[in-house]
Amino acid sequence: MRAFIVYCHPSEDSFTRKMRDEFIKGIKDSGNEYEISDLYEMDFRSDITEAEYLRDAYYTENGDVAADVLDEQRKINSSDAIVFIYPVFWTEAPAKLVGWFDRVWTYGFAYGDKTMKLLDKGLIMCSAGNPVDRLEKFGLLNSMKKVMFGDRLINRVKQTEFVVFDKTSRENPEREANLDENLKKAYEIGKTLFDKKEEKFSVEDRFFTVYENSESGEVSDQTIFSYHQKGNVIWAEYSGGSIIKGFLLGTMDEDHNLHFTYEHINTDGEKKSGACDSTPRYENGKLRFYESWKWMNGEEGTSIIEEI
Repeated sequence: MRAFIVYCHPSEDSFTRKMRDEFIKGIKDSGNEYEISDLYEMDFRSDITEAEYLRDAYYTENGDVAADVLDEQRKINSSDAIVFIYPVFWTEAPAKLVGWFDRVWTYGFAYGDKTMKLLDKGLIMCSAGNPVDRLEKFGLLNSMKKVMFGDRLINRVKQTEFVVFDKTSRENPEREANLDENLKKAYEIGKTLFDKKEEKFSVEDRFFTVYENSESGEVSDQTIFSYHQKGNVIWAEYSGGSIIKGFLLGTMDEDHNLHFTYEHINTDGEKKSGACDSTPRYENGKLRFYESWKWMNGEEGTSIIEEI
């Protein structure tokens, strides 16, 4: 198996570089292969040109694609997994990596009539100065995951994983205190990258839309649900169609059934709320939830939401 590593850090004197090296050792010791694009070392041009912009803006499949972009696309299609390793800069990847997506995710390759293969796995390994709990409390971690998984990698990889190595600022004494432990963790992630793992059922970072709904329901196939999970607690934001903004909050039981209350404001300015019980099923390779819900006024209905 082969991993394509996209590495982005402006300095060789960094924790991120050490993390990358240990991850690569793990890949090699597992008997697997890797190919790497070190974007700073190769001086990858991150600014999209006018010609490149116009090619994609007009959805042109047969226009010229730069040689360096074609090489990155070749690396992707000759791999089984893609791995991004970078430091967090203001809740984002470094600008050079953002520019890599701007140029490499071309029309006809990453979207449209795609020639990009569906990869087995997409892994994010990033270093962050902030502790994870702070990133979670302020919604920053969710924002990072939503950009990478809900946009850049959605429908392009089968399985995703986001790993944060936190508290790595140079002034933080935990950086050095946890160095050996973190590097061992990076090594193990590399060594087990292609291991068959029993996936724990979770709705974290999964997106759904409505497949079917009762006439008295207000959500539709224009409504997008963004789900999250921590332990047995689940929550989601939803909007679109006749819903301006909605939230749901509840729990998942041991059989993966969801039990939650929901509340939203519709385009008529009405505030509506209710309760719902939801049962998962896999159909045609997609996860669906079969829902039985009840408005606060007592009116009942059923719906089906399907993973995007």
